[in-house]
Amino acid sequence: MPRALVGGLLLAATLCVTPAAPTAGAAPQASFDCARAGTPTEKAICGDAGLATLDLALSQAYQARLRREPDLRQQQRGWLRARDAGCGADRPCMKAFIRARLDWMRGAAPMPGRLPTVVGQCSLTRESVRTNRFEGEPDSGSAAVFANGARQVSYDRVPGIEASRAGDPAVVCLASLPEDCPPGDERGKVYASADLRTLMAWALPDAEHLCGGA
Repeated sequence: MPRALVGGLLLAATLCVTPAAPTAGAAPQASFDCARAGTPTEKAICGDAGLATLDLALSQAYQARLRREPDLRQQQRGWLRARDAGCGADRPCMKAFIRARLDWMRGAAPMPGRLPTVVGQCSLTRESVRTNRFEGEPDSGSAAVFANGARQVSYDRVPGIEASRAGDPAVVCLASLPEDCPPGDERGKVYASADLRTLMAWALPDAEHLCGGA
């Protein structure tokens, strides 16, 4: 066989087995198929390489811990719903939530029950009171109080709160803090909560007004 032809065949074979280079602009690899991203949170994750990397790392840590703690599945479902309710498409918020969850997932301690004080941190607690914004007036809005001290209130009737029951296990996360508050006035913290019985989630402030308001 002519030497030139042999060289051409070898080059062709080499090209056939050389891995293709990553396509420029390809979607970051997350824990789910970004081609099917539907929610604002999923789309934000798929549009941010750093978020996608964190999301994938959290999924891997979750799978490892789930093998040791099979009951973790429902808690994680609730956490995901609380994250989505609290952050939406807010990328800094999501990074705070995922980093805090990843740190916890890689450890061995049970999920804390105390009231979270840092944005992104969550606790496992129970709903102690489901009521209305004004007691006895259903049209005044919804309110919830949790065993860890978290409170949430809304002028509207919130389906997740209305469907919950006192004693339901819940994931409660700190989603945002008010800024430039007068000394001693910290109203306006927003908590994202998920009822682990119904898997319904919502995000609401702890007061009807921000700090410094009426």
